[in-house]
Amino acid sequence: MLARDSKPPLNEPFAVEVEGCLDVAAQALELLYQLSDDQYNFVAAPYLQSSIGQHMRHILDVMHAASAQDIDYDVRRRSHPVETSREIAIAEWRHLCEWLESLGDADMNTALYVRHEVSLNRLAAAKSASTVGRELVFVSSHAVHHFALIRVSLSAQNIGVAETFGLAPATLSHFRGEK
Repeated sequence: MLARDSKPPLNEPFAVEVEGCLDVAAQALELLYQLSDDQYNFVAAPYLQSSIGQHMRHILDVMHAASAQDIDYDVRRRSHPVETSREIAIAEWRHLCEWLESLGDADMNTALYVRHEVSLNRLAAAKSASTVGRELVFVSSHAVHHFALIRVSLSAQNIGVAETFGLAPATLSHFRGEK
């Protein structure tokens, strides 16, 4: 994992890319503390094929991948205990927050490579140059889109959630009249 030697002082804001990921982490943790294990493992068929836990595992896999020097978003931990254990998910989110809080503005421009499969018909992968900052923007956006799917499961279970859960930052800016 990339990291600065020390955390930013409390009066120094995080890089905006980090701030976005920390916002996502806060929403994930708030949800995880609210749910029971049964709710976490519920599949809202036929609308969804995956439980909240399976979506959370996928989001965490993508977030973990972004902490590597060479990123491979196709590495998945399918059937990992994080899919069924809220406690494991909480621990992983907390660990990711610690890593994110260790990043500084200079880290955002750190160069890295991203490997990603691109074909639906055969194994074909591309390798692209990127930066830590760009990938943090991607993983936070990716998480928000999965939160929108999780929101469907919550609705099917009559579980209330914050109005902002699963909404993109640009949508929220629009609602605030800032765009």
